[in-house]
Amino acid sequence: MHSFPIVRRLSGTFLLTLVLFTSFGQNPASPPKDSTLSLPERSFDVLWQTFEDHYAFFKLRNVDWKASYAKYRPLVQANTSEDSLFSILSQMITPFQDDHINLIVPGKKQFKPRKPSNFAREFPDPKAKAEFWNMVDTDLVRHGFQLQSAGPEFRGKKLFYFAQSKGIGYLRFSRCFASDDSEDEARDSELAGQLLDSILASVQPLKALIIDVRSNIGGNDEFSYAVANRFTTQKQLGHYKTIRQGGYESFGPPKKYYLEPQGIRPVVVPTYVLTNDQTASAADVFAMIMRTLPQTKLVGDHSLGIYSDMYGFELPNKWLVSLSNERYFTSEGVCYEGQGTPVDLPVRTTRQDALRKVDPVLETVLKRIR
Repeated sequence: MHSFPIVRRLSGTFLLTLVLFTSFGQNPASPPKDSTLSLPERSFDVLWQTFEDHYAFFKLRNVDWKASYAKYRPLVQANTSEDSLFSILSQMITPFQDDHINLIVPGKKQFKPRKPSNFAREFPDPKAKAEFWNMVDTDLVRHGFQLQSAGPEFRGKKLFYFAQSKGIGYLRFSRCFASDDSEDEARDSELAGQLLDSILASVQPLKALIIDVRSNIGGNDEFSYAVANRFTTQKQLGHYKTIRQGGYESFGPPKKYYLEPQGIRPVVVPTYVLTNDQTASAADVFAMIMRTLPQTKLVGDHSLGIYSDMYGFELPNKWLVSLSNERYFTSEGVCYEGQGTPVDLPVRTTRQDALRKVDPVLETVLKRIR
């Protein structure tokens, strides 16, 4: 589903770093207007100009990019150190609050201008995040769900976790790719679809299904559609996107993507998709397209709101950069960039919930079903 030879659309820095070396630098960077400048100056100018030519959301992100040039360009000179240049560029891109922007010194460090997050405030470190998932799993067990797993493993996690209790199914996936070493996204998604068909068959019959994509790090859109296609009975528009071409508000023709029935039989029981503001990238897209289906409700907090594929390029000093160059729209023409896919039932989770080991999002859904 990518229009450019770019990396998977991930919010997680760890996987992004793994694939940058082979995937970045394949999109053209805008050349500096003065090629006689020093390396630090040329690197600054190339980053600024490539954003100027390709970034899709200056107005939406409320960034005056020309004013940024006037503020930060005088700070860069021929003798500017690598550390100083990294700091200057990081400060310049911070106001975007776009998790699909990356500045990377290969093998050394990375900066991402993250958007403030309700979830990250409550669960700021690995220990807190572990408490969150312990709360989820404990509450599932309390309600009779015994989790099983299926699919390839990545960073110690299987692709799918699933269970069934009293006719209610539970399905969790924390990424939108099956295997991190697969360059064939269609084949990768086909594997995910086959696994999902087997899982759905094993938890039948169902009176309702819960799909948990909270803190899903993203992946590729084909995966998102491979899952969502199991829930539609007819071909219908899922979303469309446009690519920036020309001025800040100038974009190419829309490219449309369709939901189409796949799998053994469509799942049309009431379906609840659990999201939070760390549900990112291809998982943003999954939440957006699932929201169009009549049997689906979204519960929790809005998703992160970074839909665009990442346009990756290389600076003259060999640093790697990515930016968002596309606008994604719902089937009805709404762009949720920056705000995230909204929920139908807003429920936020706090650290106190985790300490009590009671998941308020899960409890809300189970109460609604029963």
